[in-house]
Amino acid sequence: MRTASIPVEEKVQETEDLETIFHRMTEFMPQRVADAVRAASRRVPVAAHQDVIVEGETSDGLYIVLEGTFGIYRKGDGTASDHRVAEIGPGQPFGEMALLDGEPRSATVRAETAGAVLEIEPERILELADGEARLAEFKGALASFVTRRMRASTQEHVAALQRELDLRNEQQQFGKFFVYSLIMMSIGTLVNNVLARTIVNVDVYTEVFAWQYLAILMVPSLFVIRHMGISISALGLTTVGLKKSLIEGAIISVGLCIFAWGLAAVLKYFDALPGKPLPFNLLGTLSYFLHSALQEIIARGFLQSSFQRFLGDQGKWRSVLLASVLFGMFHLHFGIPAVLMTIGTGFIFGWIYIRHQNIAGVILIHYMMGVAAFNTGLI
Repeated sequence: MRTASIPVEEKVQETEDLETIFHRMTEFMPQRVADAVRAASRRVPVAAHQDVIVEGETSDGLYIVLEGTFGIYRKGDGTASDHRVAEIGPGQPFGEMALLDGEPRSATVRAETAGAVLEIEPERILELADGEARLAEFKGALASFVTRRMRASTQEHVAALQRELDLRNEQQQFGKFFVYSLIMMSIGTLVNNVLARTIVNVDVYTEVFAWQYLAILMVPSLFVIRHMGISISALGLTTVGLKKSLIEGAIISVGLCIFAWGLAAVLKYFDALPGKPLPFNLLGTLSYFLHSALQEIIARGFLQSSFQRFLGDQGKWRSVLLASVLFGMFHLHFGIPAVLMTIGTGFIFGWIYIRHQNIAGVILIHYMMGVAAFNTGLI
């Protein structure tokens, strides 16, 4: 350590913090070694911007930060300038490697603020009775201490690398989802534009069109779900919360169906039904059940869950809104009332999905609402 500008030596201060530091450093040492370390220690005040050890110099003192903040600096390749590579504070040791292997200092440690260090000088241990034996024991115990610290540091480094890998993976996942969202919006816009301009003469109320349109939307959806590595259970297809989801879905379905029939009756009275009532057809309704299931797997299981994940949406309602609006736009060819109805019911579907993280009840409500809407002419 550079001593030219360091104040005169002071006695080790018996403070609680200092005792904690001594205990942590010597708890695995025999008492005789701990006593030797205490005898060879001194508290040294350090001025701001003062170098405690310098890269390349030969010295073997061990230091522990008592007060202040210290920076670790390394010289750049082929340059004389120092680069700050780390920061240490109270309770952290430095200089131990030179004590263990006798090599020159590998870095410069500089005080960033005024502070103090605990200096442990091997020469002082040698001056004690059986000094050589105690110093050898101290080095052995110190090597064990350094090994534990390096193991902890390695684990922290591995954890940091894992977090970085997770972040990169999350960024890649978001990129795929963003591109997917653009594709889906483009498909919806293209289909609705073609239908609005009557470029293709299609009856949008037929089962054939419903399946064709869904198939067009399902292809990119399934592709992205597969490449994002999303599991079946993450899409809400799980037994967890299944019973509660179905019970709640059944109760809400009855209420919404009664509302739909009442609304349709009012609109019919004023000759304002947006669609034409379709007769009940068992095969058709079974087909629509599968159709509803696939829609909800995409809308809630994939879209809503992905929005929640990538937006960090703790309240989850922003994700419900985005998924409902996006899915509502895919119904534009049925007219504005259908879009608004889809967005409105999307909030109910999203709420049920949030409560149970199970898609079953949501599918049931969607299916029952769709059957009621088609049979009454609301769609």
